[in-house]
Amino acid sequence: MRDLHDIQSILERVLKLTDAPHAQVTYSFKNLTASRFGNNAITQNKSGDEEEIQLSVAYGKHHGTSSVNQLSDDVIDRLVRRAEEIAKASPEDPEYMPPLKEQTYQEVPERFSDEVIHASPEKIARNIDIITSAAHAEGYEASGIHQSGYEMKVFMNSEGLIATDRHTWVSISTTIHGSNGSGSASTDTISFNEMDIESIARSALETARASQDPGEIEPGDYTVIFEPKAVADYLQFLRWNMEAREAEEGATVFANQLGETVVHPMISVTSEVADPHLWVPKFGVDGVAAENMTWIRNGVLERLHYDRYWADQKKVTPDSFTFPPICIEGTKKPLSELISECSRGLLVKHLWYIRYVDRRELLLTGMTRDGLFLIEDGKIVKPVMNLRFNESPIVFLKNIVDMSESMYVGGWAKVPGIMSNEFTFSSKTESL
Repeated sequence: MRDLHDIQSILERVLKLTDAPHAQVTYSFKNLTASRFGNNAITQNKSGDEEEIQLSVAYGKHHGTSSVNQLSDDVIDRLVRRAEEIAKASPEDPEYMPPLKEQTYQEVPERFSDEVIHASPEKIARNIDIITSAAHAEGYEASGIHQSGYEMKVFMNSEGLIATDRHTWVSISTTIHGSNGSGSASTDTISFNEMDIESIARSALETARASQDPGEIEPGDYTVIFEPKAVADYLQFLRWNMEAREAEEGATVFANQLGETVVHPMISVTSEVADPHLWVPKFGVDGVAAENMTWIRNGVLERLHYDRYWADQKKVTPDSFTFPPICIEGTKKPLSELISECSRGLLVKHLWYIRYVDRRELLLTGMTRDGLFLIEDGKIVKPVMNLRFNESPIVFLKNIVDMSESMYVGGWAKVPGIMSNEFTFSSKTESL
């Protein structure tokens, strides 16, 4: 990884080379190390670095963008010429926004760990071995992926704005299969020190054991308890549909809903820039500063995402987030207490193959996986066959009965387990 001073020198040179009145340039670096495993053995390893410089220039409202993944002087020269040629040949863009002037960036915790940079293949293999050995000892098979890496982004424009951000990350996910059922678990952290591999192995194995030989169950409307992982699986579609412009043009479920109650009053959805366990970049497109945001407060839709152009049209402050991190504050209850409160329902561990049925209504379909359990009289009584659902996250959040404590999921969410009524399962599925 290049020194920050060297990167800034390169970007300054790029800006000096162009004669365009408006210019902005971004340096991006990414390192990725990944190891896949299956049948209780490592099956693939890969590692490598990627770096890129992207330059955007504009003459009035004529703009063009070019990028390169080599940083020699002659390549940089071609980068500048190409961006200028594209801009001059392009028609005017009525939605073009000029470079930003000075921004104030929020202080965030250091999300960078040297141990990730220097992680050895042996360390990664040991982590995987903890999971595969636990599965093998019980005659089960583990598969999954272990990933780690670090990223840096440096932004600079012709107005003198400079922004930098960097972070490291480690993730591992596994599915443990028995002869007739499976369990999965995962974690995403900033450093190896924050990982509890034994807990991941234990959680996946316990679910796999409990999932064996599931019984039949009829589709229909059920009270459900989604574990935090399933909540995150489902609510990622919520954050993908929070564009103010799309709502105002009538294209999403949030059309004409600002200021209205859209979900249960128990629900508030926020994005916290300085959360030490979530990687939230300090800046977004064009260097826009990230700010703490409340999207839904006590069930009321308070804010949607505004890009620079639409914010300018509506005279509001633009947002840095393309897809905002989601934080929902739960209760202090453990998930087991939600189960004890449920007279009859289904415990959902994980969802997959989620797709749109009707984007305008945010109606989704998908399937349960890696453990679906029938609850009766406050107790888990048996595993059942997976089901396909047809339901909207909005309905799911309107019909909330209770929530558990919140947990971090996927590096982008902090969400609780949620118990909700009348969740629609439309059909059976043969998947295990």
